[in-house]
Amino acid sequence: MSAAPSSDRTGSQSLLDALLAAGVDTFFGVPGGPIIPLFDAILRSPRARLVESRQETHAAFAAVGYWRATGKVPAVVVTAGPGATNVVTGTVSAHLEGVPMLIICGDVAWEGSGARLLQSMGREGVGIEEMLRNVTRAMVRVTSARAAASQAMAALRAARNPGHPGPSLIVLPMNHGVATTGPAQIAWNPVSTAEHVEESVIIDAAERLARARRPLVVIGAACRPHAEAVERMVEALNIPFMTTPQAKGILSEEHPLSLRNAGMAASWWARRYTAGGVDTALVLGTDLDDCSIGPTHPIGPGGVLIHVDTDARVFNRNIPTELMIAGDLATFARQLHDVAKRLNLRSLNAAAPLAEAKRCSPFDAEGFREDASPRVAPHRVIADLERAAPGATFITDIGEHMLFALHYLTARGPDRFLIHLGLGSMASGICSAIGYALGDRSREVVCICGDGGMQMAGSELLVAIKLGLRIVYAVFNDARYNMVYHGYRQLFGRNASWDTPCIDLVAWARSFGATAALIERPGEITAELLDRLTARGVPVVLDIRHDADIRIQGAGRVEALQQMSSLSSPA
Repeated sequence: MSAAPSSDRTGSQSLLDALLAAGVDTFFGVPGGPIIPLFDAILRSPRARLVESRQETHAAFAAVGYWRATGKVPAVVVTAGPGATNVVTGTVSAHLEGVPMLIICGDVAWEGSGARLLQSMGREGVGIEEMLRNVTRAMVRVTSARAAASQAMAALRAARNPGHPGPSLIVLPMNHGVATTGPAQIAWNPVSTAEHVEESVIIDAAERLARARRPLVVIGAACRPHAEAVERMVEALNIPFMTTPQAKGILSEEHPLSLRNAGMAASWWARRYTAGGVDTALVLGTDLDDCSIGPTHPIGPGGVLIHVDTDARVFNRNIPTELMIAGDLATFARQLHDVAKRLNLRSLNAAAPLAEAKRCSPFDAEGFREDASPRVAPHRVIADLERAAPGATFITDIGEHMLFALHYLTARGPDRFLIHLGLGSMASGICSAIGYALGDRSREVVCICGDGGMQMAGSELLVAIKLGLRIVYAVFNDARYNMVYHGYRQLFGRNASWDTPCIDLVAWARSFGATAALIERPGEITAELLDRLTARGVPVVLDIRHDADIRIQGAGRVEALQQMSSLSSPA
């Protein structure tokens, strides 16, 4: 595809035209001085969509949600100085989750670099390139108005690299953004890494898995775009699978081979199966961090770990690995499926340990769906939400509520559950829900979050209202940092309150123009309630006063860290 802009246009317009031609048409951000020429170009273009966020990192989180819903690369546009420094957390989160996006940062006139100019982002000022060097795929500083388009395309190409996708930084000095330039045409072609793995390696992996006494497949978040290929592979091998927390739902948790999610807030099926000592495990698309391992170690003593990822740096990072395969995940899954079918390499040993693991409930509280405790239990809240919004996409923020969402929700597909655990930043889910709902207006979005996260990012509710997005914010309102509260007591054997005054979130939400309801007892969240509250076409806030002292056994961050610290070092 190509961009052929007209003559006598600015560097900002040239850059925007190139991005629009390459499919980047949605821009999240907060306006400000040095970047305002690009905002002007966006506002005047009928093909560009601007989402004006309330804070820059929140804009990046929303952009991540948009990419999850659409697969289209978004851009986050921020001004110099505090705009650039505010976006760092969201950029790091996108980096750790491998989300392709563009961070377009304004700067003061480049010729002034070295003088004392307010908000200078160059080497003599804030140094935004140095600040983001480790978390971006490319860093491009626009050197002239005529080069703006081609330099933007270089940054986009790096962000889209399928072998290592992530954010790229474009710095646009204001003088180049307003300077005029002539016409230019840019040809752009996507990068492909669909290389095949040697068949002897595929056969070796298939044979090891087929003859294993207790085999296992671990599915990571990088498999999300390849759910169909991974499912066919698992079924051909006839091997049980579990997902990392970030991969929950990539394959339906109602699949007969599913052990549900592993790691943090792991199901009891996954815990029981891995406790028996897995002798051969195939791990796809995850770096096996502490949140992914937790109480469900994917390989037993003396077992064989086969690790497949596009990024070879993850191999042997946390667990000794015998067979390491760097390559495209979908291509590998298809090759393994074909070999297993052709050579009839199908596990006959996994059925018995799988059935044994599933003899009991996968849940910490087996009867959670009908828990009638007068003060609503958090697991009952999850059950009521699932019944009230059966077709929704559930997005969880970070906090104690996250553990209940991971453990008790049943995700039935790759578009049914999202969590941002690459960085684990509070407010990520609250903002991501906006981007997701914007990208897919056909689906109801339910964001499970806490009052702490709402205190950080609640102003983004104004963005959701302005856009008319169908989002239900189910806020676990316990007036404290509940995960910190329980973790502190668990680690140190004493209490610290970590509390705040209890906020009336119903009154707060209504003051913004949203609809809201107070939830105190089981069964109050119903489809009828949600239908009534969403009828106005604005977001909904549920102020949920739950029993904050209920926990999931051995499921939290403290346990995950303790599990990792006890692992033996690789030989």
